Amino acid sequence: MKEETRIFVKSKFKEYYSRARIELPKDFWMREWGFVLFDQYFPTKLVMRRHKSFTTKDDLMHYLGENAPAHAYYSSALYQYPAADMAKKGWIGSDLIFDLDADHILSEAEFRRYSYEEMLERVKEETVKLIDFLINDFGFGEEDIELVFSGSRGYHIHIKTDEVRGLGSRERREIVDYMGRGPDIDVFLIDKAIDYGGEELRKCLYCNKITKNKICPICRRDTISLGGRGDLRLLTHGAWDKRLLKGLIDFLHEIAEMEEEKAINVLKKIGGVGGERARALIGVAKDGMSMERIEEGKLGQISGFPQSVWQKIIKSVRVRIDTDAPVTADIKRLIRLPTSLHGKSSLEVKPLRIETFREFDPVEDAVVFGDSPVEIRVVRDSSIKLKGARYKVEEGEIASVPEHAALYFICRGVAEIK
Repeated sequence: MKEETRIFVKSKFKEYYSRARIELPKDFWMREWGFVLFDQYFPTKLVMRRHKSFTTKDDLMHYLGENAPAHAYYSSALYQYPAADMAKKGWIGSDLIFDLDADHILSEAEFRRYSYEEMLERVKEETVKLIDFLINDFGFGEEDIELVFSGSRGYHIHIKTDEVRGLGSRERREIVDYMGRGPDIDVFLIDKAIDYGGEELRKCLYCNKITKNKICPICRRDTISLGGRGDLRLLTHGAWDKRLLKGLIDFLHEIAEMEEEKAINVLKKIGGVGGERARALIGVAKDGMSMERIEEGKLGQISGFPQSVWQKIIKSVRVRIDTDAPVTADIKRLIRLPTSLHGKSSLEVKPLRIETFREFDPVEDAVVFGDSPVEIRVVRDSSIKLKGARYKVEEGEIASVPEHAALYFICRGVAEIK
């Protein structure tokens, strides 16, 4: 970044901090603070000024106004002496932090294929799932969850209740493991014995009814002996098992709507599902009666699919959350200050409400700069949609774009000020 470009960006960030209403975390005077400035090293080398503390809000606001940092952070931890060296800080407790970033959610191929807006939408979907885990599996209330757009490629979730502050790194990693992997499928997929007074269990070849009779009481067809086995069930009593069943049902609905050849190719990627079994599963997905049984968790009533195959199918489609595990496990982490600016995008680190999250559009609602025209010299091709308008620039071009677009391109390393 050229010096005149750095001066321009810093002046605009300074304007923002002089007028913005910065939201400070609770107990801010007990937290360590860190900043990356628009100095001679930026952006080639990001030098973190950390181990800072502020005893009053005025002191902190003065620092932000005078220095206009590219990045502003505070510690998830509370300390007795936040400005001391790490060994002498006196750790008291730490908020529970989750970081959902595109790096951990999208593959390299998806990164190349997705636009910035599509990438953010994909991360939002994962964030919705995480919120569901926190509320339905862990029992947090919506009022306990602070949701924040990171200002770049994802979302942060802060939980600051007294119950979580004493958790150590191991307990926090167990939380991440639970959401990312979950318990073994075998915990929920069981061969449920049906008590027919000790008599032989039989199964109808036509409608899969489990009965003790040689003639099916439903369709009056012949039945065959199950040899003392029970009826395979996917349990549906708790949060994880319901989530597994929903993932299976959604997957089968998607299969039913695909062209047959595409559906077969998708299914053949699952271990234990060859071409013949794939066609059979497509038939199951399109059959209303079979889907009703699956929706009740009665997988044993679907002929031709042993427990081992259901295990592989469910494992391949189950809902999981890929968060940045080291962030959550770290009890002394620095996290971005909500309402600050992100130096690699110029977008606001935006605090959000869960009830309006689905309507939040970061490339509209996190844009804080104006529309005055600014001339930039483009150093590499790029495009972005901001505030409803699409901007596409090419290497070597001199372009006049609104201030908010110019700052976005400059912070991304796409352009210099002309």
